[in-house]
Amino acid sequence: MAVKLARPINYRLAANITALDFHNIMQNLKVRKDFAVAISGGPDSLALALLSEQYAKENSLKFTAISVDHSLRPDSKNEIKWVEKLLSRKKIKFVCLKLKGKKPDSNIMAYAREQRYDLLTQYCKRSKIPYLLTAHHLNDEIENFLMRLIRGSGIKGLSSSRPAFKHRRSGVNIVRPLLGFSKKSLIKYLSLKKQKYVVDPTNKDNRFDRSRIRALTTKLISEGLSKSRFANVIDNLKKAESAIQRSLSEYGKNLVQIRDKSSLVISIKDFIQIPEEIQFRLVVKIVEYVSKKKQKPRAKSILTWIKKMTRRILKV
Repeated sequence: MAVKLARPINYRLAANITALDFHNIMQNLKVRKDFAVAISGGPDSLALALLSEQYAKENSLKFTAISVDHSLRPDSKNEIKWVEKLLSRKKIKFVCLKLKGKKPDSNIMAYAREQRYDLLTQYCKRSKIPYLLTAHHLNDEIENFLMRLIRGSGIKGLSSSRPAFKHRRSGVNIVRPLLGFSKKSLIKYLSLKKQKYVVDPTNKDNRFDRSRIRALTTKLISEGLSKSRFANVIDNLKKAESAIQRSLSEYGKNLVQIRDKSSLVISIKDFIQIPEEIQFRLVVKIVEYVSKKKQKPRAKSILTWIKKMTRRILKV
């Protein structure tokens, strides 16, 4: 089956992305060593790869484009071959990683996303590549916000699309330099380059949560809730989250004393006086530290423990 390609549209009203814009963003995110780019052939990752090519040349850095073949769709192999040929013509180093093993019957997209990150970061770790760039953009951030809002997430969940963070398992730095740009801006960039891209049919498949949220986003924007307003709301939440993190750090220093790697002491009487959100996050961090487990403890269990402890202290 032939690879489905799209001719990019030059969205006149979309913001331009220039090499200078990208250079400044990468410098602000401190990407000053060799890096890798996750690429699928879609407009987002392809625009990121082309921007990265210029940035790498201007800063004498090496960069590697990496694809992951999930084998979830019949066309995936052909799409990767198309990407490989395109990057070969541009003399960009390309690597394809294959997802092996039995696929689950449910939550297939979440499974694929987690496995993709593991494959990408482990490759970077083995190859001593300190940075992995992904093509998450403003539309993705809006969709994540709405999905988490529907699931009842708090401030941390609603504002969790960070531009840079360290992958917990590998220690590789994940960088998202395109969060400030819309998908239309990325397609416009490709249009100016006269560069076609792969069309993923699952983007409009309503069996998947993200596809339904994408349709909802379009409706909300048509009702006047523009992308810029979405961006302002998310930015305000990120500022609130940053303030909470600073408070959490200060309370942790004052209330918790670490004895050794598996035990610590906390002043319960002082603990019950601090804000509930800080209580919750502090207990989560304590449980993670003591248990050394990668998975976060259940929120319900933490809240139940805090309530019991508060009642017990207040009775004394």
